[in-house]
Amino acid sequence: MALPLRVSHRVYAGLLLLYPTALRQQFGEEMLEVFTDQMRDARNKDGWVGEMAVWRCVAGETVHTVVSSHLQTASVSVLSILAAFGLVTTFFWSIFGQR
Repeated sequence: MALPLRVSHRVYAGLLLLYPTALRQQFGEEMLEVFTDQMRDARNKDGWVGEMAVWRCVAGETVHTVVSSHLQTASVSVLSILAAFGLVTTFFWSIFGQR
């Protein structure tokens, strides 16, 4: 693997650490393989301009996926907290609220 491709490979592998663990564990290796293939093809076809096009796509996809995945995880956590609060409130109201 050529040096620029190895560097890009390592940088992208680092970016994958931003992804939620479950997503990274399920798809990380495949994502890294596809990225490396895309970078190799882009370099062979259009040189560094092709590599920049791949990185531009990766940047947008990474931001979108990381933000939406973490927000989805956070919203599940918030909903769980609200549900637990509702259950605890109902429990205490049923015991102490009927005096």
